Amino acid sequence: MAPLLRKLLIAFGALLLVLVAALAILAATFDPNAYKGLAIDWMKTERQRTLVIEGPVALSFFPTLAVQISGVTLSERGKATEFMHLDEAKLSVAVMPLLRKRLQVDGISAKGVRAVWRRAADGSSNIDDLLAKKRPDEPEATGGPEGEALAFDVSGVKFEDLKLTVDDALAGVAGAVAVKSFVTGRLADQAESPVELDAQVDLTRPALSGHLSGKTKLRLDLKAHRTALRDMQLAWVGNAFGIQALDTKLTGALAHDGAAGTLAATDLDVRIGATLGALRLDGSQVAVKSFGYDPAKKHLALEQLKVRIAGKQDGNPLKLDLDWPKLAVDGTALSGGPVTGELSLKGPLALDATFKSAAPRGNFERVEVPGFETTLKGSSGPRRIAGTVRSNLALDVAGQALAVEGLAAKLTIEEPSLQPLALDAGGRATASAKAATWKLTGAINTNPFDTEGRVGLADKPVSIEASANFKALDLNRLLPSAPPAAAASSAAPGKAGAGDAAPVDLSALKSAQGRFSLRAGTFAYRQYRATNLAMDATLRGGTLKVAPFSAELWRGKLDLVAQADANANRIAAKGAADGIDIQALLKDVADKDLLEGRGRLALDVATTGRTVGELKSHLDGSTSLSLHDGAIKGINLAQRLRQARAAISMKADAAAKASATEKTDFSELSASFTLADGIARSSDLNMKSPFLRLGGEGLVDIPKSRIDYTVRATVADTSKGQGGAELALLRGVTVPVRLTGPLDGIEWDIRWSAVAADVLRTDVGRALEDRLKDKLGLPPRSASAPDGAASRPEDLLKDKLRRLLK
Repeated sequence: MAPLLRKLLIAFGALLLVLVAALAILAATFDPNAYKGLAIDWMKTERQRTLVIEGPVALSFFPTLAVQISGVTLSERGKATEFMHLDEAKLSVAVMPLLRKRLQVDGISAKGVRAVWRRAADGSSNIDDLLAKKRPDEPEATGGPEGEALAFDVSGVKFEDLKLTVDDALAGVAGAVAVKSFVTGRLADQAESPVELDAQVDLTRPALSGHLSGKTKLRLDLKAHRTALRDMQLAWVGNAFGIQALDTKLTGALAHDGAAGTLAATDLDVRIGATLGALRLDGSQVAVKSFGYDPAKKHLALEQLKVRIAGKQDGNPLKLDLDWPKLAVDGTALSGGPVTGELSLKGPLALDATFKSAAPRGNFERVEVPGFETTLKGSSGPRRIAGTVRSNLALDVAGQALAVEGLAAKLTIEEPSLQPLALDAGGRATASAKAATWKLTGAINTNPFDTEGRVGLADKPVSIEASANFKALDLNRLLPSAPPAAAASSAAPGKAGAGDAAPVDLSALKSAQGRFSLRAGTFAYRQYRATNLAMDATLRGGTLKVAPFSAELWRGKLDLVAQADANANRIAAKGAADGIDIQALLKDVADKDLLEGRGRLALDVATTGRTVGELKSHLDGSTSLSLHDGAIKGINLAQRLRQARAAISMKADAAAKASATEKTDFSELSASFTLADGIARSSDLNMKSPFLRLGGEGLVDIPKSRIDYTVRATVADTSKGQGGAELALLRGVTVPVRLTGPLDGIEWDIRWSAVAADVLRTDVGRALEDRLKDKLGLPPRSASAPDGAASRPEDLLKDKLRRLLK
């Protein structure tokens, strides 16, 4: 037996010697570069991709399986465009541990790598063909007969200059991530490894751009699906989700168990600096001593939560402090301390508030913070606000939702020039990651209101459904008083050049969708006053449609439909106002006092533009006006026409500025306008009064706020009284009156020079001719001329003068 065993050992040794020799010869003589062509051809044939290997390929087999490649480029499938490129990559794997089901990697390094990953909305991506596809009859891969996973051990990873371009329609992510460096220590199951990262993120969807850097210690437990980060020192500097100049530093420890769904944090501290609109945060902090969440054990623990917000709002100091000392939940047992805090804002808009609550109660599924009370007082100029807001807060842990129950708000607003306003409201509200809802009822002074709605936060874009009903809604009582300059600007939008450069941005309409409803018995905003206001609106795809919009205002009734399209920055309106007071309308909308009267105004207009000036310049459509029992402000045409004799004798035109105290009364007035590129043209003016008839044509330049209009005034045959004798001199004569200049200072120019020649063809002219003939001894126009005498007055005049000259 022993000789046989010895022979077998000798044979085995000889075989091993031959195998080692063969491997040595293979390693010494094998040239992997000779197989470049095979790899290139296989990639072209099997994957329809173009592979280019510019650099040499280095390969070794023992004691480590090592490969080094450089200058590698791979195209997209079926295209010549680049999918991936790397300047240099190295991989070294120990051979002997593989026999013990251990993947021991001596090192992984890569430099100068760039790649593009795309995924469509249906889930297909540009790397599907490179992934191994499991056949339907192929068993699941395992690490061995017992199904154990292959253990791994990586001595270190080093990546430099990596760039990944992403376009993921399914996840809604697009942009680029550039890793300047990523270095780790030894990576192994249940071993802690130091990790350092320096990366630049530039995403367009979502809006995220900035610099991410830091270091931590990473521990992986693959069997338990656990990940732990300790000694975190991470920093982000950039912009994120609409927040500008975000400077965040995170320290502490985090641990997550993917299988059990647990989360734990220790000494977590976040320092924040950021700009959000007019709000600038500096030195803000959110910290928690410890936090634990274990859904299987129904355990929730929170210790020493501190929120410190510090910064400036519009340059004015802002401070918020919130403390929650302790919360402990184990199944149905709950204990903890009350929440306390305070808020302070200084400046023109000042606010001071304090927060407090009773001790929490409930269980793991529902954590309640009863008696949460906010006491506040503040001011805005002469306005003062004070009151309290009480509610019970309830946190649905499993549903991750917050409910505000038993809400009771009592606020008072006082301003020296107004009666005090008291707001009393109550109801309920909820909020979660998916949606927020509210239902409130109350009263403003003694005027009741109710409102309810829902915001779908998980919808893309956010969806909103809201309705509100008010017996009386006076926004002037609720909003801060407008500064005089702002009030003047809002009241006089028609003034040429005033605010024309102000941007008109409708892009916010793209960020939401939904339906809205508003009803108000009485309504006030700035200078506008209305009753029985009713508005329904829908918002879809960046287009807001208001249909209908109706209200009783300007002593009449307004009915219209309107639309605002953010995609084209287009605004349109169509409708009519019946029985309105035109003077009140012009005063509210344009701060002009040009007309008096009651009647109907119809419009069908549209415009596009990115500024107020562009909207004026692109205004198109039509309008019509029909009024009765009113007046044109600025001139008294009847009085001016009574001066006809002097004006005609001088044959001089009479120009005058519009006067605030003069006006021309009418019983009826109608006109229509066509609008193109901001110019309103009219040719059908028709105005009637007891002694005048007016027609005319011309234009109004809305962008420049100027008028160029010619009115044709004719004295009516029925004119009596009010200087009727003087006006009788012009009966049947058309007097042209030209209106020019800015709408704030219209100049009325009566063209008497054009009237003088026409007067001679009227009764006045004939009367003057008869008086002249009588002086010259000529027969009047009514006498018959003698036989043989000159029949024309000119001939008779020549004969008479000839005799006199003799």
